[in-house]
Amino acid sequence: MSENNINKIAEGLAKALKQSKAILLGFFVIIIITGLINCCLYKNVVPEYFSTPLNSIYTIFRIFTLEGWYEIPDTIAAATTPFIGKISRLYFCLLLCGGGIIGMSFVNSVFVDAMAEDNNDDIKKQLDRIEKKLEEIEDLKGKRD
Repeated sequence: MSENNINKIAEGLAKALKQSKAILLGFFVIIIITGLINCCLYKNVVPEYFSTPLNSIYTIFRIFTLEGWYEIPDTIAAATTPFIGKISRLYFCLLLCGGGIIGMSFVNSVFVDAMAEDNNDDIKKQLDRIEKKLEEIEDLKGKRD
């Protein structure tokens, strides 16, 4: 990989981080709030996942990244009554769909769009140059006639 390509990747990454910082911040706020809520709900049920706020936030992040998404609700279901277990499984399925699938996809799409935007700028510049040359050719053609 040439140094020019590495520079373009670094510039694209910096631009993508700059443009998507609000969405990333919002997503992390959602993870923190959800983690704190779950810490209050489940810290006595499954302390290995929700004993402290930091541990709970990490567990929610794991669920949002699809790691252990079935293991955690199954552990809760085994430690509680059948009704609470079913409600918890439903809750974590909704959490997985909302944060893990939709949320992560949204963050990813914003980030990738910002990375690809740099290529679009180069193409627009080239297209502008071509249009100017075509206008010059048309002007020369008009002067001949």
